[in-house]
Amino acid sequence: MPRYFFKLKDGHRSIRDPDGTELPDESSARGHATRVARELMKNCENRTRTWRISVCDRDDTPCFELLFASVDESIAHLSPELRTSVEDVCGKTASLNDAINQVHTTLLQVRGTIAQAERAPYLAALDGVRIFAAESLPAKMPRQSPTS
Repeated sequence: MPRYFFKLKDGHRSIRDPDGTELPDESSARGHATRVARELMKNCENRTRTWRISVCDRDDTPCFELLFASVDESIAHLSPELRTSVEDVCGKTASLNDAINQVHTTLLQVRGTIAQAERAPYLAALDGVRIFAAESLPAKMPRQSPTS
């Protein structure tokens, strides 16, 4: 039976299911992701509509991504056009959050590269995962004057 891995993306971090879940097929994985999303949304729908669950197979190949807004029962009463607009805004907000997080990660890596060039120790991590580490480098060599 195939094993699927579920990664929760809340706009600030990604939390990966380390063990995965054995399910008969991708349709069952989608149903499982929908149930999990609805359970996580209970009583805080407004705050979680931009959250997503990314589902990957055993080889870490993406199968699909489920936007919480797309399964939010609290907006079921809206007209189809308005519901589609809400889902679209939530999807774009989620994408913007991903871009902001990527910029933040890139800035940490740039700071690490600069620290490494200056031979300064530097470690950058997000959610306990090392992004960049300038290994212990020798102290800066004193500058020599042009006359020596």
